[in-house]
Parts: sequence; structure tokens; C-alpha cells
Amino acid sequence: MTIGKPLIYGYMRAYDVTPDVEVMREELHLFRWAQARGYDLVAVYQEVEEGSIDVLTELVEELRRTGSRAVLVPSIEHFGTSHPLQDNLWAHVVHNARAEVHEVNQ
Repeated sequence: MTIGKPLIYGYMRAYDVTPDVEVMREELHLFRWAQARGYDLVAVYQEVEEGSIDVLTELVEELRRTGSRAVLVPSIEHFGTSHPLQDNLWAHVVHNARAEVHEVNQ
């Protein structure tokens, strides 16, 4: 962690069927995006159980605890498969953690 850089936390879905190389590639994209924009990527939270938001809930609690205000996702699709679900989970992070959400693949 570099002193002075704003902190950002990553979030992604990484199910058992997701190849390890794909997970590592997504993590690398998150790291590079954060680094290029002056953030310090603290951790990447990985949701591994399909249909669950347990890890997202943990992330929101961590953001509240630390006061960090930024989350990075590879794409909005990591919040779910439907547009209403994606929008609701995005809003959940913004409202409950008072955090900005950024997408690598915009």
C-alpha cells in the first residue's frame, strides 16, 4: 500500500467453473486500472457462490469500517445477470457504503 493514494476495493464474481487464468486476468485488469488512475487497490473480494451476495455484503461492511469510498468491478455484469439486479446491487453499494463504483470495461 502506498501512502497518500486513495484506496479502492475490487469486487468480482469468480465461480468454481471460472478458469483460474480468467480470474487472474480480471484481477490484473483491476490492478492496472487502479494503478493508472492513482488508486491503491487494497483487496479484491470474490463472490464464489452463484446467486449469493455474501461477499458483497462483507465488502460493504469493510467500506463502512474503513471509510473507503471506492469500488472497482471488471464490468457491471459482475453484479448479476439481469439489468435490474445489476442496478440494485450497484445502488446498494453506493447507498450503504457511500462509495463510488467504477467499471474497468466501460
